[in-house]
Amino acid sequence: MEPFFFETENKMAFVCAANQISKSSTQIRKAIHWATAVNLWPKLWKTAPRQFWYLYPSRDIATVEFEKKWVPEFLPRGDYKDHPVYGWRAKYSNKYVTELIFNTGVSIYFKTYSQDVMKLQAGTVHYIATDEELPVELFDELILRLAASDGHFSMVFTATMGQDLWHRTIERAGKNDEEFPDAFKRQVSMYDCLKYEDGTDSPWTVEKIQLIKNKCPTDASIQRRVNGRFIVSEGLKYPEFNYHKNVTSAANFKNLIGYKGDALFPPEWLIYGGVDIGSGGTAHPSAITFIAVAPDYKVGIVFRGWRGDKSQTTTSADTLDKYRMLRGKLKPTHQSYDYQAKDFHTFASRLGETFMKAEKGHEIGEDTLNTLFKNQMLWILDDETLYPLTMEFQSLTNIVKKTHAKDDFIDSCRYCAVPIPWNWEAITDQYVEYEEKKKLEITEEDMRRNAFFGEEELDDIEREIEEYNEMCEG
Repeated sequence: MEPFFFETENKMAFVCAANQISKSSTQIRKAIHWATAVNLWPKLWKTAPRQFWYLYPSRDIATVEFEKKWVPEFLPRGDYKDHPVYGWRAKYSNKYVTELIFNTGVSIYFKTYSQDVMKLQAGTVHYIATDEELPVELFDELILRLAASDGHFSMVFTATMGQDLWHRTIERAGKNDEEFPDAFKRQVSMYDCLKYEDGTDSPWTVEKIQLIKNKCPTDASIQRRVNGRFIVSEGLKYPEFNYHKNVTSAANFKNLIGYKGDALFPPEWLIYGGVDIGSGGTAHPSAITFIAVAPDYKVGIVFRGWRGDKSQTTTSADTLDKYRMLRGKLKPTHQSYDYQAKDFHTFASRLGETFMKAEKGHEIGEDTLNTLFKNQMLWILDDETLYPLTMEFQSLTNIVKKTHAKDDFIDSCRYCAVPIPWNWEAITDQYVEYEEKKKLEITEEDMRRNAFFGEEELDDIEREIEEYNEMCEG
């Protein structure tokens, strides 16, 4: 039988789970267990452990969790408080908990996500546990702390920040872009917690879960907080993007535009291309987007694209070669590039390629794409190569710093979409048609009321009701 999170001895372990189902409690118990189960140490580490780190989002949360959860629920109590192995004592600084010292010689230091990265550089650590989603910019430094000890890392969280690294860790299991494929991973929903391991009922019931679902404002909130999925819906840069409304199969798109040919779209459609050169490699990979748009500019589709990954360090020349390969025999109407990469333009000019400087303003690009998505004027083909683009649209938030943002594919899409002379009047025409239709629609109840009272008498009654309501308010 496959081990549970508490039992696993994998070097890395992740649990993405719903709210309030004991994921944090289990990790606390694991940290205490490893700090006191001396018999396990030879299996877990090459040397006897001396230092664990336990990270919370803030010092306030760490202290509250320690005093309200660690001490009364999980730490040894009574005679065991001073036991030669299980005994412990806590240290505080300015009323904040800083260290938990066990008689085994292991200390658990409480760190926070809000700390400067430089303050996380001291010490060789045998186990690092993180509670809630860790900011990616802290991860590399933390992992370095474990290198000398060949230590362990674990994170239990409900996904709220939409960071690409953790999305690929959890949601892309078994795919070619999965992160940490050898790690222990679990996604846990509230429905997984209806029974204990011995088969007895837990405090969770289907009825209780349904009440919680009823309080969730959106389906994304249900997926994240009830089903433990990696979903982001708060503070998004592209809130109008909806995977179910804006991503389509080839067959559905051809049906949408009424095209029966073999290709995805008619040959008279116009092609636009966009290139974000980035810096290559893992920090900011290069990305390419192609959009096909109807001659009346009322609808378009992202049908081809590419984003580099951690195994590819791409120069401007590499990116240009990739662009030309993807473009094939297509003849774009317009090709945009990030003009900060001057060498890209130099290489392109030498090959007779014409690229125009991209409109890099985020506001106009974000407004354009959000409007297109909202009105279903722009679609994205449901294709594995374009999945990273849809993930960026679903997860990019306003709070993430540009230097850490995973938005390279989006940038190439912005550069591609903005120069297209979209037929915005089509949106106005749809709205006018909708309003005119509403005026013509008379419900059965309206017809009965009009037939009984007559329109003038009905107006008088409604005025009397309005006056009465105003008197009551007064």
